[in-house]
Amino acid sequence: MNLNDLSVFIRVVEDGSFTAAADRLGVPKSTLSRTLNRLETHLGVRLLQRTTRSLSLTDAGRQFYDRVRHNLNQLADAERELSEFQASPRGHLRITMPVELGMRFMGEITAEFMQRYPEVSLEADLSGRVVDLVEEGVDLGLRIGAFNDAQLIGRRLGQLNGRFFASPHYLAQHPAPTDISELASHSFVLFRQARENTVPLDAGREPVNVRLTGRLSANNALMQMDAVIAGLGMGLLPGFITDQAVANGQLVPVLPNVRVRMGDLWAMTPSRLHMSSALRAFIDFVAERVSQHPWFRD
Repeated sequence: MNLNDLSVFIRVVEDGSFTAAADRLGVPKSTLSRTLNRLETHLGVRLLQRTTRSLSLTDAGRQFYDRVRHNLNQLADAERELSEFQASPRGHLRITMPVELGMRFMGEITAEFMQRYPEVSLEADLSGRVVDLVEEGVDLGLRIGAFNDAQLIGRRLGQLNGRFFASPHYLAQHPAPTDISELASHSFVLFRQARENTVPLDAGREPVNVRLTGRLSANNALMQMDAVIAGLGMGLLPGFITDQAVANGQLVPVLPNVRVRMGDLWAMTPSRLHMSSALRAFIDFVAERVSQHPWFRD
């Protein structure tokens, strides 16, 4: 059944004549007459008694009119509510992100966003695994590294940079390196790679690869940092988790002019189509905060 035909039927009944309805809708009376004939043929029942001077509903037409008017009003209300929903961010979001990013960077950002948009609720999953966004019904995944998932839409938010750090205790026993060539003689607490880790260094010249070795490897940067603070070795760490430890003297930057590109920060979504206003607003909000943070600048 054509919704436009139903709307025309309601309009004719409420205006009381084809002439008035045609004037309101800006169409010829003949068009409305054909529309009503088509609707009555589809239903197999006469809805209106029509004479040259009057127009009235049949019993079937009145019953149909009451039901259709109610349903069309509900449909119009739903459409209006959806438009209002999209105009102002609201609804529930499910997001996933690395544990360290969530614990040391995203908590304050998420709180600020939710204070700005009180009609948005949010469920955050902090995990070291790569979550299947589509399979698990997740709206957004924040990921650090290369974008290599053809099933997702990715928006690059920034470049995560790292530096070398050591504890005062470690440096008291091992002189700090003054050049990247001296890194190979130091023991490191590694991230994800057992026993050795080859990283590209940007030292203000052509990038060079340096091999780092160590006895402890962890898949969590917070554990890695704690082991570095304890003096087990030096560490290559992202700045957003080290700021506090540096400020209170637990960590000391080593080779501070050497920057390591640790990977891009991506906002991953299952689709760009029909993205809710809440999700779009959240991604924009995170992108703005990331662009202001020195540890994510290119």
